[in-house]
This record gives sequence, structure tokens and C-alpha cells, in this order.
Amino acid sequence: MSEQTPLMKQYFSIKQEHADAILFFRLGDFYEMFGEDARVASSVLSIALTTRDRGKESPTPMCGVPHFAAEAYITRLINAGYKVAVCEQVEDPKEAKGIVRREVVRVITPGTHTPENPKENNFILSFYPDGKVHGISVADLSTGEFFLYETDRPVEDEIQRFEPKEILCPSHLKGHFHYLDTLNSYFTTYYEDWFFDYSEAYRKMLEHFKVYSLEVFGCEEMKAAVSSSGALINYLTENQKGAVVLRKPAVLKQGEYMFLDSVTKRNIELIHNMRDGSSEGTLLKILDETLTPMGGRFLRNAILKPLVNI
Repeated sequence: MSEQTPLMKQYFSIKQEHADAILFFRLGDFYEMFGEDARVASSVLSIALTTRDRGKESPTPMCGVPHFAAEAYITRLINAGYKVAVCEQVEDPKEAKGIVRREVVRVITPGTHTPENPKENNFILSFYPDGKVHGISVADLSTGEFFLYETDRPVEDEIQRFEPKEILCPSHLKGHFHYLDTLNSYFTTYYEDWFFDYSEAYRKMLEHFKVYSLEVFGCEEMKAAVSSSGALINYLTENQKGAVVLRKPAVLKQGEYMFLDSVTKRNIELIHNMRDGSSEGTLLKILDETLTPMGGRFLRNAILKPLVNI
């Protein structure tokens, strides 16, 4: 095998830190992918697969996309169920002494990606089991919405309620028979258990919202909810490299909304019809005269989570 160039050493060093993501590696006006990432991306994106160091004993597969069109390609990879790490040049090539310094500036997952339809939320849901109670936290980075609550209902019911694009849960639940079917149906990230530790999660919430106590949000005693919330904030901050804007957390109360399971929502065609899964002929399609993304999201959520008391 031929010796790696300084550029490829830099690439594989960064790739090692993001082994579970497809690495978009900035080279001039293109994002390049190498090795297995290139094979996957070329197949999903229908772009040409070529090789670096062609003619050598072990050429490296590669492919690339123009930087100005990157978001469209990233969306296609996210929709196919992949995570994408975007690595940028963080110094001027003209001033670089040797290889240009590069860093991953954001990691994009289904739950942190900007939705294609602005009238739909792009929720990421975090949960933490504590005995018979589940702490639930839900966020949408595109709108800043952030909810938390505790429930004794099965967690799969809560997941169906929000239809999240991604689920975050403690790593010890991986392969757990009680959650297996539910979690295998979604893009699930198993996060290190210590991020869900109550003390660590509490500290993270104080730090992020710049408050001295969680009493101001009414969740001081909700240990399971705080555990899920702190872990979610840490995950979002880690992936977005600190650029996370969330509204103050809204505490949801059990019994405030009517629960509609997936079978009910499908059978009465609230937002998806039974024929092809589109919105044609649904209650949402009939009622939606909204003019703004915010109004569209409000209507959609009002249909999916109707108030019990008016």
C-alpha cells in the first residue's frame, strides 16, 4: 500500500472522529468524499465514482459535489438515513504554512436538518426511562421550539404523537427488547449514558438557558425530564458546534391534549391519506388556508394534538 499524502492523513484523521457520518471534506470549490463514504455517496446521489492516485497499487475511491449545491446533496443523504459531517477549510490557503487547516463545523442528522416543507416541524425527541416514568424532551432547531414533560404512558405512544425525525436515548437501551421494535423504526442515536445523568443534565440546562435554577421553568422536580433535556441540549450543541438557539422550555401537562395513536390518525386521514400517504383529501389539506410556515405548523400540530379542554 502506498504511503498516504499529508492531505489524506488529514482526511483520515478527521474521518476517524466522525466514523458514523459521511464526511464532506472541503477541497477548494468542492466537497470531496473518499473510501467507503465515496462508494455510498456515489450510489445514493447518482454521481460518478472515480479514484485518487489512479494507477497505483491501491487507489482510493472518491467522488465530489460542488460547494454551491451541497445542501441539496446533503438533503438527499439525510433522507436516505445517513448522517453528514461538514468539514470546512478554516484558514486562508494563501496564508497556510503547509496543509490547510480543516475542521468539522457541523454534523447534520435527520433531527437537526432544516425541513424541506417549512409548514412541517422537524422534531428530534429525547427520552429517559426512570422506573415507570419516561422523561420526554422534544426540540425543533428550525423553529427553536423546546418542550419537556414526564409521562407514565408507553414511550412509543409519545413518539407517535410527535412523529420525530430522530430519537435520542441512553446507550444502555440499545438492543433492549422493550424498545427494540419502536427504535428500529426511526433514525435513533444512542448517546452515552452519563449525558443523561441528572446532575450533569441539570448543569447543562442552567448553562444553556443562563439561569440559576430550573424553578423558573417549572421543571425543578422533574428529574427524568431534566435528564432527557440536558442530554438533548448537549447533543445539539455538540453537533452544531455551539450554534444552538432554543426558546425557554415549555412544560407540557399530561391530559392537556388528546392522544391519537398512529392507527387512528391513519384511518381518519388527518394529515396523510390511506391511498398513497400524501395530504390530498385529508383534514389538513381541507383546512389549510395558512399563509405562513408558522401558521402551517400551528395548524398541523393542532390537528395532531387536539386540546382536551377548550
